[in-house]
Amino acid sequence: MAVNGRAHVAESLSAFAIWLTKYPVDGDPIYSGSSVRYQVARYCEYLAANPWPTGDPLREHDARDAAVGAYAAYLEMFNTPTATIAPILASLDRFYVFLGLGAVVSGTSSRR
Repeated sequence: MAVNGRAHVAESLSAFAIWLTKYPVDGDPIYSGSSVRYQVARYCEYLAANPWPTGDPLREHDARDAAVGAYAAYLEMFNTPTATIAPILASLDRFYVFLGLGAVVSGTSSRR
């Protein structure tokens, strides 16, 4: 991860929030833009507090998949229901599509 990884995370989140205003989320209210922004912001806070040691999860496919898998495991530690984790992971997929890395590879979490 870059020396100033926390700034990189914040910049990516800010750009994503602006992008979502131009490309709103259609469908179920669970996937509304504000919900997506909220879930991605929580994930970005997780990344900022836990810099990824083996790469940059906002720029590298393998680091992305590992970081999302670790985040899903983190949510599971708090007994977060599968029905709650699934839309969170969908929000992260949307974020990674925005970043140009594509959706997270399936199998990064036992709940996926």
